[in-house]
Amino acid sequence: MFFISIFLQLSLSAALASWSVSYKPRSICVFERSSVDFTCSFDYPSFQTLKTTKWFKPNKHQKQDGTQQGIFVHHSEAAEIDQLYKNRTVFANQDKNCSLQLYNVSKSDIGKYFFRLETNYYRGKYTGPGGIYLNVAVLPFRVTVTTQKVYGHIHEGDSVTLRCSTENCTPEQGPFAWFKNHLLLPQATENELQISSVSHNDFGNYSCGLKNSSMTSADELLLDVRYSPKNVEITILTSGKIEQGNSLTLICKSNANPAVTNYTWFKIRDGNISSIGFDCEFSIKAASQKDDGQYFCTAKNDMGSQNSTIIALKVEVPDRHFLLTATALLFFVIVVLLVLFGLNIRRKQITPKKQPTEQTPAVTVTEEIYENLRKSPESEESHTNLIYADLNLPSLTSDSLFYRSHSNSQEDDAVVYSLLSNKE
Repeated sequence: MFFISIFLQLSLSAALASWSVSYKPRSICVFERSSVDFTCSFDYPSFQTLKTTKWFKPNKHQKQDGTQQGIFVHHSEAAEIDQLYKNRTVFANQDKNCSLQLYNVSKSDIGKYFFRLETNYYRGKYTGPGGIYLNVAVLPFRVTVTTQKVYGHIHEGDSVTLRCSTENCTPEQGPFAWFKNHLLLPQATENELQISSVSHNDFGNYSCGLKNSSMTSADELLLDVRYSPKNVEITILTSGKIEQGNSLTLICKSNANPAVTNYTWFKIRDGNISSIGFDCEFSIKAASQKDDGQYFCTAKNDMGSQNSTIIALKVEVPDRHFLLTATALLFFVIVVLLVLFGLNIRRKQITPKKQPTEQTPAVTVTEEIYENLRKSPESEESHTNLIYADLNLPSLTSDSLFYRSHSNSQEDDAVVYSLLSNKE
């Protein structure tokens, strides 16, 4: 009787040991609208026959330990599948392989999923304990920051962790991509970006997403690192050369977070340092030699202060001899130009205007009149009666004179003789 009892216990233990369901993994996080694989394997007593396989998800008001069946995600009888999961699942349908693939995941799919098998035996029913928990990551990505400090600002030297996450959970699939001020950080490929000792160079806007994917964070996170003034320098603003009489302005510039609240200007001359101003700008309206010297500024905020580098300021005095020479030369040129201008005006006033003259054609009339006088040889002392012949000359007009002067006719050049006779 004792041996029979031991045999029955061993047989019962062997029978119970043969019922099993293995899930892998026990928890899954996937993005919305993606697919998920529930990896599963099972076993049951070899002397029994498998009749029904099913995947179910308990309702919210039911126990989540698998003791209460809720919505059927998969069922060997297709009519039993819930309407929300029809045409969204693929069952492995292989011997002792109960893997299930679920498509187009949404927030409503969040919860626990269990596999259950039933055989031809009355008590041949088994649900794999524990199940698989499915969580759904709701986009967009978001960046969160954690530090060692529970409250307060992030200062230089603090340890900082930036985490790329989504609502509900963050899938471990990658690689991830990190961006600072829209520039890719090639070395950062995990969903967390750790900075062991943060500096002012880490100040900026950060975002994240999946590499080679359009899924990125909707909003950027400003990593607000507070630090004392850095890179303090002086800029000289002037309208020209630093010469005597010119104005100039010295500007104290720096990088700081929070912004600089206090500036101080110092001047070094003959080994003495004196404070000369308390603003970010120091202006000199009319520079002179008394402004020669070395200058530097100090920028200060709540985190600390820093001095700028020292600059030397030398005010140049213009060469008076050169200026006098140039002025005299200019004056001489002006005087010469005025004299020449006055002489030109006077010459125009003195010079008389020429009256227009009428041109009368020169006319030359060549007419020779010869007179033949005959005297009586007998007596020169006797009274002599002279008879004159009238000499009729053609009337001459200006037109005929002009014509005769230019004509070669012999008729115009005829000689008219008058015969004078003596009568006793």
